[in-house]
Amino acid sequence: MTPAQWEALLYDWHNTHRLRRQRDDTPYWTRLTEPHDSVLVLGAGTGRVAGALARSAERRVTAVDLSRERLARIPRTPGLHPVCGDMRRLPLQGPHSAAVIPYSTLQLLLTPEDRERALTETARVLAPGGSVHIDVSESFDSRTETDWQLSLAEPCPEAGGPVEEWERSRPHADHVAIEKQFRRAGRVLTEVTERWVYHRALDLAEVLARTGFELLGIDRGYGRDSSPHRLVYHARRRH
Repeated sequence: MTPAQWEALLYDWHNTHRLRRQRDDTPYWTRLTEPHDSVLVLGAGTGRVAGALARSAERRVTAVDLSRERLARIPRTPGLHPVCGDMRRLPLQGPHSAAVIPYSTLQLLLTPEDRERALTETARVLAPGGSVHIDVSESFDSRTETDWQLSLAEPCPEAGGPVEEWERSRPHADHVAIEKQFRRAGRVLTEVTERWVYHRALDLAEVLARTGFELLGIDRGYGRDSSPHRLVYHARRRH
């Protein structure tokens, strides 16, 4: 198995086990996008959100991710169309009626220029009046420096048995670097470093205004007091 295939497998494994401990966000996204017949999911990964949206209604859902290996793990679902591409240079035309940027994807774009470019591209492929919904987290802002610690241990049949996820954090001026090791029976299967921009450094309302959007509102969490550290920005492309 290649490093990229290991990464995709363990990304999927992580989400399956870690996110089940949180209140599921997919019903929130399903209700939010219900009126739309063409939905774009940016940073779709292995299709956790995009698949749920495609199954909830007869419509076209386009799932965009940089990783071919992650996209290859998306279950085949009618109406769901995986596209390998960079959200800063979308290999798509419009018009789509809505775009979802789920689970902190925008916070992986480290520079203001990259975030502005991604939202400019999102505006380009949305219809006038189309909406964008961006899920970000405040929890990275409070991350402190830590040494290696066990964060998850669960079965993983595709890896041949139980897998452990170890991580350590290194805060920086505008982001936190989270180094991860995935271990099986004491052997490191793969390593990744994720760099998450702090919410306070995003200036998201201003970036949305500069890229052709009108901010409509901000939800805290997914309703019913779930995941209160998360903020979902709702904006509409201006005509």
